[in-house]
Amino acid sequence: MIPFAKPIIGDEEKEAVAKVLESGMLAEGKVSREFEKLFSEYIGTKYATVTSNGTTALSTALEAMDIQPGDEVITSPFTFIASANSIAMVGAIPIFVDINPDTYNIDPELIEDAITEKTRAIMPVHIFGLPADMKSILEIAESHDLMVLEDACQAHGGEIDGKMAGSFGDAATFSFYATKNLMTGEGGMITTNNEELYDKMLMIKNHGRGKQGGYSHFRVGYNNRMMDIVSAIGVVQTKRLPELVKKRQKNGQEFNDFFAEFDSIRPQLQEPGFKSGYHLYAPRLYSDRYDRDGMVKALRDEGVGSRAVYALPCHKQDTYLKIQDWRWAEFVDYPDYSALTLPVSEDVGLRHFDIPVHPSLTDEEKEHIKNAFNKILN
Repeated sequence: MIPFAKPIIGDEEKEAVAKVLESGMLAEGKVSREFEKLFSEYIGTKYATVTSNGTTALSTALEAMDIQPGDEVITSPFTFIASANSIAMVGAIPIFVDINPDTYNIDPELIEDAITEKTRAIMPVHIFGLPADMKSILEIAESHDLMVLEDACQAHGGEIDGKMAGSFGDAATFSFYATKNLMTGEGGMITTNNEELYDKMLMIKNHGRGKQGGYSHFRVGYNNRMMDIVSAIGVVQTKRLPELVKKRQKNGQEFNDFFAEFDSIRPQLQEPGFKSGYHLYAPRLYSDRYDRDGMVKALRDEGVGSRAVYALPCHKQDTYLKIQDWRWAEFVDYPDYSALTLPVSEDVGLRHFDIPVHPSLTDEEKEHIKNAFNKILN
């Protein structure tokens, strides 16, 4: 079976971890500072701070933005549930807006109608590594005095007109889960150009302590820190990231060219100026012979790893169908998500599937994948 993800762990990562272990300084420290510096330089922001994972990066950033219980945050339903959950964690209300059918990203033309007097922020998700339409989103946010938090947890290496995903909004978050373009097993990062937000994030993620450290605390905070053992992997991976992203993009373009011959397969659309980091390659299926689950099974039978990651959009998950069970529901008036219909997200959820695009794919494996499609669809 050709796996849909294959983390790269080389001698450099092993040596970096061993060096931290030998130092005896395992908690977040100077290696994490090096990781933050390298990553912020890659993304093109002034500041970056590590966190324990992508979800704590999101919740930390939302708290730093002073998102309060009952506030509304507009986001996409077609994403990993952590995007929406991070909003609910701080007592705010996820407001789901449908997606563009070709890019799978939140549709800016629908955002304006979702804004109310309770709206405080927009959280676009750069799904599968493809950046959302940040120019339009930032214009809307500015006209309504809203904060913008980019969920770039899948978008390492994504670009718009040469500018990196994660450098557009008031802040952005990244995940370093084991399948991501840059992986540390678990881990996260927040990037920003806003020094005030950065200072708040440092306190929130570290028990409410100030930048000077010590045992003076200035607000309620959490332990959302990253260990230097983990950051050591991140340092090595960041140095390797541009090369790995180029390989993903090469593989993705090769599949785009291949699928141009098929009427029944439509890849995720990159509009002019947009570059995906290709965390995942997830086309949609339009076929009279197979439904999406049938395609996934047929591919697996041919030895090609495949799945449908967001078959059920967030607003259709039990988490939100039963939101009244959530502890904040005693104080917050959540919408009836069961009455919410978002036809594009639901349709893409039923049609999309992913295939391997990771940088370790060999030419032989790519040919095997193409041959599998030829066999299944012809």
